[in-house]
Amino acid sequence: MIRVVFDTNVLVSYLLTHRPPIATLIEVYLGTGTIIAVTAPRMLEELERVLRYPRLQQYVQEQEATRFLAMLAALSEVVVLPDEVPQICRDRDDDWVIACAVAGDAVVLVTGDDDLLVVRDTLQEVAGGTVMSPAELIAVLEGCDTEDTE
Repeated sequence: MIRVVFDTNVLVSYLLTHRPPIATLIEVYLGTGTIIAVTAPRMLEELERVLRYPRLQQYVQEQEATRFLAMLAALSEVVVLPDEVPQICRDRDDDWVIACAVAGDAVVLVTGDDDLLVVRDTLQEVAGGTVMSPAELIAVLEGCDTEDTE
């Protein structure tokens, strides 16, 4: 099992498209327990706030957003974040995503955010984890599946 933190942009993308690669991660790998999602109350609150943006409400109904947040909270290990975190990213909000990965012993932070993708080496140094796009994580998981069947 691989412990992962899903960045908000990836989760919103899932709700908007329900297509691979993020749909595969959530519906197949999270659903079967191959990966364990790690989140924090602060991250769930951010996702809820983002889903209330008027430009997103035309695509994601409030009821669907509420169900998704409840499902995510139920399927995830919810960790407590520290009161303060060091600034690592250009976007200060992204530091909380890294803090969640550290607090939850996540091996992978899944994102499409360039500000997080550029700090791969830093996350490796700080927490022994890495930052990957959804497609990169799928490739790793499929590689593990291939090795397991040989």
